[in-house]
Parts: sequence; C-alpha cells; structure tokens
Amino acid sequence: MEKPRAVRRWGAAAVAAALGAFGVTGPAAAALPGDGAARKGGGGFLADEWPATAGTTMKTVRSIVRADSGSAASLTGQGIGIALVDTGIAPVTGLPAGQVVNGPDLSFESQSGQLRYLDTFGHGTHMAGIMVGNDGAGGTVGLAPKAKVTSVKVGTATGAADVTQMIAAIDWVVQNRNYDPQNPIRVLNLSYGTAGMSAQNVDPLMFAVEQAWQAGIVVVIAAGNDGGTTTTLTNPAMDPFVVAVGASTTKQTTTTGDDELAGFTNASAAAGPG
Repeated sequence: MEKPRAVRRWGAAAVAAALGAFGVTGPAAAALPGDGAARKGGGGFLADEWPATAGTTMKTVRSIVRADSGSAASLTGQGIGIALVDTGIAPVTGLPAGQVVNGPDLSFESQSGQLRYLDTFGHGTHMAGIMVGNDGAGGTVGLAPKAKVTSVKVGTATGAADVTQMIAAIDWVVQNRNYDPQNPIRVLNLSYGTAGMSAQNVDPLMFAVEQAWQAGIVVVIAAGNDGGTTTTLTNPAMDPFVVAVGASTTKQTTTTGDDELAGFTNASAAAGPG
C-alpha cells in the first residue's frame, strides 16, 4: 500500500473561477493580498503581516471580474451550493449565518468539542468571505452572496491535511450533493494540492475529483504556490477535468491589461505571463 501523502493548503484565487463557472463573474480574478506572503510559520494570519500598501479589496475584485456591471450585476449565486473543503469556518461578522452550513469535520480537531467545525487557521473563513461575504457596514460583498456554502473541514491550525482526508471529503460532497434540493452543490473548491502523484488513470486523488466532475460538480483547484521552483501544476490541479486557477498581480489597478501571473503561482509549461 502506498504511504499516505501530505497535502498543502494553497492560495485563495480559485474561488473566482469557481463562481464564474455558474455565471456569477467574468474572467478569473487575482490573488488577494497576503496570499503566499502573509502566512505565519505556524499557521494563520496576522494583520500586521499584510503588505503596507493598499491591498486588493473585494470591491476591487468584483470590479476586475465585472461582477458588478452588465448582466452579471444581477447574479448572486442564489440556488447554488458551494462545497468548501478547507480549514472550517469561524462565525464572524460579515458572514451571514444563513448562507453557511457545516458538513462533516474530518480534521484531527474534530474530537474537540471546542474546535469541531471551527476555523483555527483562517483560510477557510477567508474563502467563505470571498464567496458569500456580505458586510453592510464595511461594504464587502462576496462574489456570490446568495449562494449556500457547505464547509467540510479537513485542516487544523497548521493548515495542512492528508490526501486520505481530502479523498474522504470529496466523496462526502459527491454523495451529499443533492441533500439540499434548493441549493444543490454545483461547485467544489479545493485550495489544496500535493506534489505526490501517480499516473492519472491510477492516482486516487485525481480519480476522486473526476468522480465529482462526473456527478455534475465543477471542481476548482488552486494551482499551487511553488511557481519559482516548478513548471507544473500540483495534484489534482493538473487533472484535465478540473479548473486549475493560479494567482495574478493586479498592479493595484482594476484594468486587466497590466496583470501578470504572480511569481509564486504554479503554471503549466505552456502558460505565459499576462
């Protein structure tokens, strides 16, 4: 039996393409500030680690992907379920409780009554905010504020998880995709990846995401944050049946003509800048 592989949590850019898959946005968006740079060594985020310059806000992201103009401005994601396989979600201001539900907690924190389902790293909550955030006071609105997010927790305070946990999470999503008939799960977001892989036709992780695709779920996976050391996507982002999304730098503008791939983002050998 093959030794279980560790998977690493990657950046947040994947969600823009996930929401675009069901008509919420236009082109895929850029990475958010601090992605790949503001992580603490032991996991989580600190406000004082974020760049000193103004970051890319959700309002800016909505403008970049044209979610606030034309016919897209009336699309809210209502009636669509999104499975967020990540580090859980913390109940914070700006995340409407009615738009978030908990699936199983498959993490090693699941045995703690105080930590079960809760985000002790920060990334899952961050992702949920991009998806369905709706903070009237701060003006932050997610890309699909009326969608329903099902949180499947796999990562702990370190952010990491094992491939076996990922496969179990994907399988649960597939089996329960129609549990809520008013918000069937149509998008699965994975901000995880591993460098370990077998051939596509025998790799268990790629097989799992293909089962989700065959079940009618758009699977969106972060490309990885090792762009400076590799010219390939991580597993399972390299699977041809998923949407692999890297990160770009916006140059702090809302136009896309000056955008470039972020230096840390993974890309296939065929991808170029811009």
